[in-house]
Amino acid sequence: MDNDMHTREATHTCGKPSLISRLSSKIFRRLRKYSKLPINYKYKSFSINLPAHHLLPEYQKTNPKYDRFLPHLTRYINPSETIIDIGANIGDSLAGMAEQNTTAHYICIEADDSFYRHLEENVKKIKTSINHLKVTTIKALVGKNISNVSLDGQYGTKHAVILNEGGLTSSPLDELIPNESSVRILKSDVDGFDYDVLDSSMAVINKHKPILFFECQFDHEYQKTGYLHTLRTLEQAGYCDWIIFDNFGEVLIRTGDMSIIRQLISYIWQQNTGRSTRTIYYYDILAIQKEDTLLINRVLEEYK
Repeated sequence: MDNDMHTREATHTCGKPSLISRLSSKIFRRLRKYSKLPINYKYKSFSINLPAHHLLPEYQKTNPKYDRFLPHLTRYINPSETIIDIGANIGDSLAGMAEQNTTAHYICIEADDSFYRHLEENVKKIKTSINHLKVTTIKALVGKNISNVSLDGQYGTKHAVILNEGGLTSSPLDELIPNESSVRILKSDVDGFDYDVLDSSMAVINKHKPILFFECQFDHEYQKTGYLHTLRTLEQAGYCDWIIFDNFGEVLIRTGDMSIIRQLISYIWQQNTGRSTRTIYYYDILAIQKEDTLLINRVLEEYK
């Protein structure tokens, strides 16, 4: 369910977007809205198909580091180690990672019917060029306490909408992959409920101590509270080094001080509630334990 840069300001780079960029963005979206032709999105040795309305090409053209860190991180992962991609969308994150690392084992989990069909098709396309690539796809909504949801959205992203009854039921990650042997990276991008994904993954997290890379995006008070609670839980589990990215892929700060992260969350909340001028919409958070400090030093130094 990833690729959400809040389409209202996809071309926002520093303050107010230029008139030309705003007009070109609107024209692009209008054309894509009525087009049914898939977008052939090229990587070095293969291509994948994006739905006609998917805005990943626009985002990455306007913001060169958008969705670039995770593939970069993947370069440093050893063969046979597992990377879990929750909110795999149509497989674009997988494509970026596979381009950098063809030997890891990828587990891609997506809940939306349409995105999952695209994901499976794109896995086949990638494997035509990287036939030894190890990919497992799982259709599931990952979570612990969030259930009875529908998935709503456009332009290549969907978010969960909680219903009174019916809808999709979530499954804990701990139950979906109970026997996985070597989880090295756990990535989550599910637009507002990543805290619940992580809460459902604590057995995996405590066992493997993976590098965590997750979105911190919230529109409601209960979501903000959920993230703050989950961050405390992760801190108690040994995560002590936090790298915060803005929603354009740039590093904002690296800290071991949880009070700074709380201040950053408050900064976004002020904007969400209309008490401050909008600058960015959400964070991506990289969380590691002290054993990975030297590795992440190198990863960040080489993240250009």
